[in-house]
Amino acid sequence: MSGVSEALSRVKVGTLRRPEGPPEPMVVVPVDVEKEDVRILKVCFYGNSFNSGKNFKLVKCTVQTEIRDVIASILLSGRIGPNIQLADCYGLRLKHMKSDEIHWLHPLMTVGEVQDKYECLHVEAEWRYDLQVRYLPEDFMESLKEDKTTLLYFYQQLRNDYMQRYASKVSEGMALQLGCLELRRFFKDMPHNALDKKSNLELLEREVGLDLFFPKQMQENLKPKQFRKMIQQTFQQYASLREEECVMKFFNTLAGFANIDQETYRCELIQGWNITVDLVIGPKGIRQLTSQDAKPTCLAEFKQIKSIRCLPLEEGQAVLQLGIEGAPQSLSIKTSSLAEAENMADLVDGYCRLQGEHKGSLIIRTKKDGEKRNSLPQIPTLNLEARRPHLSESCSIESDIYAEIPDETLRRPGGPQYGIAREDVVLNRILGEGFFGEVYEGVYTNHKGEVINVAVKTCKKNCTLDNKEKFMSEAVIMKNLDHPHIVKLIGIIEEEPTWIIMELYPYGELGHYLERNKNSLKVLTLVLYSLQICKAMAYLESINCVHRDIAVRNILVASPECVKLGDFGLSRYIEDEEYYKASVTRLPIKWMSPESINFRRFTTASDVWMFAVCMWEILSFGKQPFFWLENKDVIGVLEKGDRLPKPDLCPPILYTLMTRCWDYDPSERPRFTELVCSLSDIYQMEKDIALEQERNARYRPPKILEPTAFQEPPPKPSRPKYRPPPQTNLLAPKLQFQVPEGLCASSPTLTSPMEYPSPVNSLHTPPLHRHNVFKRHSMREEDFVRPSSREEAQQLWEAERLKMRQLLDKQQKQMVEDYQWLRQEEKALVRRKPSKGRERTCPDTTAGHLLFLNNFTYFFYFWLCWVFVSAHGPFSSCGKLLYICNAQSFHGSGFSCCRAQAFGSLGFSSCGSQALEHNLSSCGAWA
Repeated sequence: MSGVSEALSRVKVGTLRRPEGPPEPMVVVPVDVEKEDVRILKVCFYGNSFNSGKNFKLVKCTVQTEIRDVIASILLSGRIGPNIQLADCYGLRLKHMKSDEIHWLHPLMTVGEVQDKYECLHVEAEWRYDLQVRYLPEDFMESLKEDKTTLLYFYQQLRNDYMQRYASKVSEGMALQLGCLELRRFFKDMPHNALDKKSNLELLEREVGLDLFFPKQMQENLKPKQFRKMIQQTFQQYASLREEECVMKFFNTLAGFANIDQETYRCELIQGWNITVDLVIGPKGIRQLTSQDAKPTCLAEFKQIKSIRCLPLEEGQAVLQLGIEGAPQSLSIKTSSLAEAENMADLVDGYCRLQGEHKGSLIIRTKKDGEKRNSLPQIPTLNLEARRPHLSESCSIESDIYAEIPDETLRRPGGPQYGIAREDVVLNRILGEGFFGEVYEGVYTNHKGEVINVAVKTCKKNCTLDNKEKFMSEAVIMKNLDHPHIVKLIGIIEEEPTWIIMELYPYGELGHYLERNKNSLKVLTLVLYSLQICKAMAYLESINCVHRDIAVRNILVASPECVKLGDFGLSRYIEDEEYYKASVTRLPIKWMSPESINFRRFTTASDVWMFAVCMWEILSFGKQPFFWLENKDVIGVLEKGDRLPKPDLCPPILYTLMTRCWDYDPSERPRFTELVCSLSDIYQMEKDIALEQERNARYRPPKILEPTAFQEPPPKPSRPKYRPPPQTNLLAPKLQFQVPEGLCASSPTLTSPMEYPSPVNSLHTPPLHRHNVFKRHSMREEDFVRPSSREEAQQLWEAERLKMRQLLDKQQKQMVEDYQWLRQEEKALVRRKPSKGRERTCPDTTAGHLLFLNNFTYFFYFWLCWVFVSAHGPFSSCGKLLYICNAQSFHGSGFSCCRAQAFGSLGFSSCGSQALEHNLSSCGAWA
């Protein structure tokens, strides 16, 4: 096992090093700075601090500096700890921050090779270099005890992975144990019973934060008091442990949930036939795991491996070949990508260096230009470094949109060839990147001298003949198409590099156009886009052509009112066949019908399904369908009967049409000719609705905007004035109880001025004086209107008293007239039919009527006075006596019958009533 000194012995002559004194940051400097390209790498590492922003080191190097020298400079700097013995356990990882792309850098690679091979694929700022402990000794727990720095570094690395990947998956008990172990380790000088005090725990929570020790999800599920109690109880179990004991306990506890000393890869073993297994690589060798419960089967030990080779395959796959000592053939492992195969090769090679007898690399290098390289094979960059900064956002291909469905057969389309001169096309900026190459904006000059803006699709120079035929198949399809809503093909250049020249549309892809203009686009326009694409698909249906990739990313916007269907790279003629069976290619799973996913069966009915998904995209302003699912989960959702939900702005009748297109049975789906008719009707209906809304908005009266400060509701409109009927006899037969106009309110004085006119006439009628105009209030209204002063009350009383006197005089006069009329009628009756009994009864009856009317008048007047007095709270005590005294001017026969009731209603007791009556009688108040 080599140390840091052995690693430094491989550093070049131009490397500077301080031999004595405390550890200093290692600076790698070239001999001739003017001849070599100097770079500064920012390498991140794990530290015993919560401030992760300071855990990095800048390493100055050249393009010829090897990765092992960069690692050695960090270990010698002392930033991660002193006295590192297990230097061969460390590796350097290159991680892309915006994706899951990871590359383990082989120690013999140079910085320049890393730059040309990996960094050019993305922006430099999106990459991060991480120092990791990757290669572990066979008995790593005992071996790491000899190197405390590496032990703590591996613990911090493992704990970081736990918090990011496993913390939300473990049980609450395990999460509490692991969190308390870190508490004990980090605060190693803290007293054993420190957390028993509530104030200490609150301080820890406030100043440090419990999120660094315990998963956030567990804190949200538990009540704070309960959570603190559980921490105190669990911490007591580990309060006496030392730092190294906490680390070992952490390893043992987490090992029961996850593999902490090995890496697992999902791959295929090639042994005459392909077997999908989980390949486990760790200190114990290379083993396969066919199921989770099964015991791993050892395939090879690291001491038996003699060679390692990575071979790329088509479609991005690769094969890792391991030469085994004594085996008749090498162990072949098929991976999903070349990067995964290289990561496995670096892992196996690292364990061979750590456990094997030799310290060199077992990876067999490829030859280039007749010379054997001393580094890993280089991936062609295709000049992406110079072109990548000019790529637009709309050109990136989402890796989760297309997935592969393999097939053993291959259909290769053919067709007539035609072309244009390359010198007639001038390329400008890059618009994007496709499967086969870049897409450029250009200018084409035809034979008439007309200048046309075009889009040029290019094919890579080193592509295979098979890929070139696939690239040309789009042109073969498009040259026979002629429709106003299909992208127009200008020409083809078949000589390498192969170009396809098409008409350029300035508004770009429909998906990005919808996202940019979603606030201004109307439903009518979205339905129009759907109708235009449906017409294009009906045209393809008529010529027996399936598109297989109908989506907003493949639709171009020619104008705000016109879209065109493009990208016929997956299109095929089905001719007389009922369906087309797809070959090995990348297909848009989330847009495909169930039969296309399961059986690679493509028909016009499957295009109908995809067209409905495309309509859903349009009505959702470019959202990806099933964006909440992975490709592998889509078919399960579809087979359960679930479909895409209705977009918010989608008309219900249009969504109903979508669901018809998403019928599981292809024969039940409508054809495009029927869809064109249905969409035309929906478009006309939406157009009529839009015209009606515009018409209503045009003739709508202007809206009165009130200030935002007024939050109270508007006042209720005033009630209409009461119009009393014509005055008649109080005993009119048509009314049970008819009173004069003065009795329409609770009291004659309960009138109020119209100071607050109704909203109808408030803008035209000036406010009126209080004493001139009055409105009526009913008894059910909240309050009576009170006079503002004693003088005003007296004036109101005098006016009402005069009015009442006139009314009573009028009634008395009418009573006299009635009495005279009755007397005349009585005399007339006596003359017609003389009778003594009649003569005696008639006067008595008439007198009784008169007595009743008299008493009723007095009683009514008294009641009216009592109501008036009750309504004037400030003058109730004086007013009551005043009005009783004023009653002396009337006859006491009717009034005296109500004296007891009057005093009782005024609030006097029986004794007080007699005394008051006596005093009033002495004053002549009572008749």
